[in-house]
Amino acid sequence: MALIQRISTRIPGSAQEKRGFHYFVTETAPELTGFYTTGFWEHLILQTSAVEPSLRHSVIAIGALHEEFSQRRIEQIPGNESEGVAFAMNQYTKAIGHLRRSLATGKQKPLTALMSCILFVCFDSLRGYFESAMVHLQSGLRILRDMTRTPDVDYIVETIISPLFLRLSVQSILYIDTRRSRDRHAFASELTHVCHRDGEMPKMFETLEEARRYLMEAADGLFRMFYMLVMRISPRSL
Repeated sequence: MALIQRISTRIPGSAQEKRGFHYFVTETAPELTGFYTTGFWEHLILQTSAVEPSLRHSVIAIGALHEEFSQRRIEQIPGNESEGVAFAMNQYTKAIGHLRRSLATGKQKPLTALMSCILFVCFDSLRGYFESAMVHLQSGLRILRDMTRTPDVDYIVETIISPLFLRLSVQSILYIDTRRSRDRHAFASELTHVCHRDGEMPKMFETLEEARRYLMEAADGLFRMFYMLVMRISPRSL
């Protein structure tokens, strides 16, 4: 907790930005982690957001929006947003701006871009903008498919990033199921490139996290197979 407090106070920005960051670390990240730790919300994001502006503003945006939501201050009337929601949106816009500028100059690391996509999905899902969340999710899947990996990055991708993208993808089934067959097929094809373990499923799992990953992979495999078969059987549904 002392380490969290030091990072929260030493990050650049206003008092409101430090508050949003601290709320994310102490309240939002534990809820996103749930019962299973992956190292993403509680370690990786905490470390990298302290030095990467796009990630830092995303974290602040999610923390501020979560605080508004938890205190039931979010207004549903368009154009009548509370100060906290407006602040969160401003931070979200800054995060996207930093990411776009870094991508334009070629200075953005693919791993940071992947992490930004995850945070954007989280933010848009929290405010109910599921169409936009799906766009960010699919962007992340494409980056994951095309990125060049080094041994150190490959370990993070295989053990932390890919499983998280797999979870987000499986959780999006209910949303994608309402879209056109072409959209479902395209999404299923993109999921093919999310990493899967080689070999057979073990008879016994060493950890709950390992069991959960195999469960997610099995659910994802069934999901992709279902939509691929639907496309072959009903091509006119395009």
